[in-house]
Amino acid sequence: MAVSDARRLQVFKQAREHWGEGPAEALMELVVPAGQDMATKADITEAVSSMKEYTLRMLLVTQIPIYLGIIGLSLGIAGLYFNG
Repeated sequence: MAVSDARRLQVFKQAREHWGEGPAEALMELVVPAGQDMATKADITEAVSSMKEYTLRMLLVTQIPIYLGIIGLSLGIAGLYFNG
């Protein structure tokens, strides 16, 4: 259940009075603001999986042409060397 901003502010003020600024700020980072949901393990797993797929796709799209170009350039130089 989300906590309203007014209630969060009230909790922050009380926590700051009793525990100090640092612990009060840490508490506010843990209390979910109104209208927002906490991420579940499934959400995080899906995000990580999506990032892995994206990284692999970008690696293939960007690196394979570079390696093929290097191989072609190397073969071209070798051909000039041996035919020259």
